[in-house]
Amino acid sequence: MPLRALYADDLLKLGMLGEAQQLFDRLSVTTCPACLNRLSAPPTTGNGALVLGAADAGSQAGDSRVDVKAETRSTKARLKEISGYIDELGASLAPLALQAEDAALREEEAAAALDAATSPSVSPFLAARDDLHRRREQVLRQLEQAESAVKLREGLTKRADAVERHETEIARLREELEQLGDASHDRDRVTAKISSRYGELLRAWRYPKISTPFIKTDLAPSVRGEPYQEASSGARTLLTLAWQLAVFEIAIEEGAAHSGFLMIDSPQKNLGHGGPLDAVIADAVAIGDFYQHLSRWLADRGSRAQLIVADNSPPLVENDVVVRYSRNEDRPPYGLIEDETSVDEEAETDL
Repeated sequence: MPLRALYADDLLKLGMLGEAQQLFDRLSVTTCPACLNRLSAPPTTGNGALVLGAADAGSQAGDSRVDVKAETRSTKARLKEISGYIDELGASLAPLALQAEDAALREEEAAAALDAATSPSVSPFLAARDDLHRRREQVLRQLEQAESAVKLREGLTKRADAVERHETEIARLREELEQLGDASHDRDRVTAKISSRYGELLRAWRYPKISTPFIKTDLAPSVRGEPYQEASSGARTLLTLAWQLAVFEIAIEEGAAHSGFLMIDSPQKNLGHGGPLDAVIADAVAIGDFYQHLSRWLADRGSRAQLIVADNSPPLVENDVVVRYSRNEDRPPYGLIEDETSVDEEAETDL
């Protein structure tokens, strides 16, 4: 089929070449119409026939004259032969197709006969194979269900353990809650005790014009119906000392969670030693009452409580002075931090 198409194309080209010889000036041709190579010499006429001359290098050797009619006859003859052969093949396909259909029918009949002959022997094996396949699928489904059940059981076991832990924690917290009792009631009770001790201390230290000393629910001290921030500088010193000692003493006496240690720095600030002096408070209050209270209260506490007071001039407690800091580099010890000498004060500090 491709060869027939090629010959048909050659006939078309030969026809175009014949037409070109009639339509165009033969002497103006510069390219060979057969091989399409450029002519090395222009065409000439001799004895009434056109001589094309030789083409450039690479073209075919020999006579360059082209007989279009002869080539056309030869090509048509070859095309006719090929077309006849193709027609013969097409005519022979019909009986061959009938033979193929007959062979397919005979094949089906043979296959049916083979099945009929082998069925009594093969069918039990096929049935057994199908039964094994069904049983295998059933076992696989059961295995999958068992694996899912195992995973669910593991999850339930973990949840049961978590529930048991939570129940144990809840029981422990309930027991702890019962031991703690009513937290709000306990807070009010402790706050009331601190407030009462706060007032007792201020009265013992002869705080001037004292009235309604009280510790509020936010543990902020107040006196005369005003917060301690509104008091004078010396009064704030006394209020702060009373508040610190009240919290410390109640914690120790109640056996609360306290370290048993309290440090007080400069209890005489604005009361008579160093810095500005609050004359109203300083004239009414004797710092000795503060130290006497500390001595009496600590005498009944043994080793459960410890107070450290840093004071420049402590009265009545010479036997309780542990160390004196000179604040003079030439007289050690200089201060609590021995190598820190950037502050220069004339007064000594007792601890």
